[in-house]
Amino acid sequence: MKRKSNWFLWHGRIFVLALLVGPMLLMAAPGLPAPAAAAEMHGEGGSALPEYYPARFDGTGRINRIAMDEVVIDDLLYRLSPYAEYATPTDRHALRAWFQVGNRVGYITNEKHEIISLWLIE
Repeated sequence: MKRKSNWFLWHGRIFVLALLVGPMLLMAAPGLPAPAAAAEMHGEGGSALPEYYPARFDGTGRINRIAMDEVVIDDLLYRLSPYAEYATPTDRHALRAWFQVGNRVGYITNEKHEIISLWLIE
């Protein structure tokens, strides 16, 4: 009899834990970086991105800080590849200096998780 009651107690705790943690994980999921379609970058009334922009980015967000070899986007630090390329809606070959804190950007990363291209969205 003792074993059976322990089994119910143990599994009951797991069930309660799942009920408490599950909703928290679902609430945190939208904050995680995820691939984003360029078409989703601008909602109703937004301007279309140029055709030379990629169809998908590895992520998007606002620049919090930008330096010579790294950038912080939505509070996440990324290394900039030494060969990183930059683009704006008006210039396919832009300079890193044109990107500033507060700019909304899309980015593409390599297998080392370094940004290899940074695209100004607004």
